Amino acid sequence: MKLKLISLSMFCALAIGAQTFTHSLTLEAKKSAMQALAISPELKNIASTSFNDVRIYDKNQNEVPYFTVNESFNYPSVNFKEYEITNKEVGKGRYTSFIINNPKKEPMQNAVLCIANSDAWKLCDVVGSDDKQQWYSISDGIHMYHLYDEGTVHAYRTLHFPMVNYKYIKVEINDLSTLPLNILKVGYFEGAISAGKLNGVKPEVTSFTTDKEKKLSVAKFKFSNATSIDRVNFRFKAPNYYKRQARIIADRVRLVNHKEQRYKDVLLEFELNSNTNNSFELHGFRETEFEIEISNEDNPPLEPESFDFLQLQTYLVADFKAGEKYTLMAGNKRLNTPSYDIEYFRNKISQFVPTLEVSDLKVIPQTEPIKIIPPERKMWQEPWFMWLCIALASFMLFLFSVRILKDMKK
Repeated sequence: MKLKLISLSMFCALAIGAQTFTHSLTLEAKKSAMQALAISPELKNIASTSFNDVRIYDKNQNEVPYFTVNESFNYPSVNFKEYEITNKEVGKGRYTSFIINNPKKEPMQNAVLCIANSDAWKLCDVVGSDDKQQWYSISDGIHMYHLYDEGTVHAYRTLHFPMVNYKYIKVEINDLSTLPLNILKVGYFEGAISAGKLNGVKPEVTSFTTDKEKKLSVAKFKFSNATSIDRVNFRFKAPNYYKRQARIIADRVRLVNHKEQRYKDVLLEFELNSNTNNSFELHGFRETEFEIEISNEDNPPLEPESFDFLQLQTYLVADFKAGEKYTLMAGNKRLNTPSYDIEYFRNKISQFVPTLEVSDLKVIPQTEPIKIIPPERKMWQEPWFMWLCIALASFMLFLFSVRILKDMKK
């Protein structure tokens, strides 16, 4: 019996330990090739920063090796490969336009523009054709802004559009509001899926209050999980002219003389200015709750229009087989970062790596601890029965002792 209980306890511990992944999704490859899985913001915020708690399994529950590709705002210019550009027109009519030649009709879903630094806001249209006569719409009204980088005289910015394989792709940038942009070259980054693709993330709770005595406005944000944020954009309705100092703050706890002490940790300081687009890049920022303090001095408080939080796209790239179904599991914090051979071949991928369609992320129900039910015992095996017997025996011994004492007196 004792041996059986020990074995059952070991089984229970193994069952509880095995249930460590918290989320999953399924995917199916349409062809056999190196393909990229675009990680949604929801999955990225659930997984650890290094993705050590993520695994991909095939139908036989074998691990599928993968490596991660993280989008970046800046790529080394040595990896930049230029497209052949024709029919370039600058400052003629209402558009700056040029045609990207794609003679092999390769699938394309972005084009990287190398632009001389500018803080202008632009709208862009992308159209396609196979004969330069009949043009078809690909994407309309693409917003172009924050077209400058610090420490360099030019910036690389990506135009994203639906995947197409036209022989000619024309880019038309609207010049009605401002002078033309100085576009130096157009191409792609070798070894990158794209450059600088951003996804919006929304907080669960947002509040904006003003303390007139302290002359501060405070915007508070709360996310469901620790969320990676790579860029934040601010827009304000009023006043028309402003120049305010602001900072991002997070609550922290530290031990002082063996006691917990709460304090405010300043993560970033910046300036909000009506002459700029108020767009700021964050590095290594991942928080669940934080607040933004704006110093108003003696000015009226700013009236916020929107706070936009953006996250760079991340991909998992693996060699998939056509027609097979795969399962991605995430949330196992006990795992270490995997070591796969495929990591050494990351430079072989190109921007034409196709992306996979995946199912919605699902929560895995956690296994409850197994309850060990002891075997049913007979009445004489119960503790109360033993104590009853002891009490009866003691009472009988007491009566016997009393009788002996009476006999001794006689």
